[in-house]
Amino acid sequence: MDSPLLRRDDADTMEDAPGRPARSLHRLGVHFSSASTEHYTPPAIIEAVIACLGSIDLDPCSNSHHRPRVPARWHFTREDDGLGQPWEGRVFMNPPYGRVIDRWVDKLVNEYRAGRTTAAVALLPGRIDTRWFARLRDFPWCAVRGRLTFLGGANAAPFPSTLHYLGPDAAAFVRSFRVFGDVWQRVISEDDEDARLF
Repeated sequence: MDSPLLRRDDADTMEDAPGRPARSLHRLGVHFSSASTEHYTPPAIIEAVIACLGSIDLDPCSNSHHRPRVPARWHFTREDDGLGQPWEGRVFMNPPYGRVIDRWVDKLVNEYRAGRTTAAVALLPGRIDTRWFARLRDFPWCAVRGRLTFLGGANAAPFPSTLHYLGPDAAAFVRSFRVFGDVWQRVISEDDEDARLF
């Protein structure tokens, strides 16, 4: 995974000082490297997604068809190219966290606006200064308190996480996710006359 703090060529090693050999990153280095873009969803988050959506029809970023980690009716794996498929029904998305995240968020928003996705929850890194995060600004989101420990990880992630809801029942999202952190909703749009005063 790419980090604004580390360049791609710094992902696996860092130079201590000129003339010194490179050393390995600390124990959380995999979260900053592009070696793995997969971060498996903690079970408590999946339970909250089901409570919010009722059930999950599609996981477009699944680890497997045979042993999926997300209990969805349909799963798209890397081989299925989820970005090239229609996303129908209730969707849970925990996409790869590398530079491709922008394409996944764009796909989710477009599928929802086209009416194929009827409701969705997305688990994303809390990078609020990114273009892809801005695409979600009109939808409710939860700023997760603390740092998540992703399934299979020994340590908490070194980055914050957010959960985003696209759907008709924002109250269900609040009920299901307020235990994880504050839930936010944008109240001023760019077209709002009062917004020009600031």
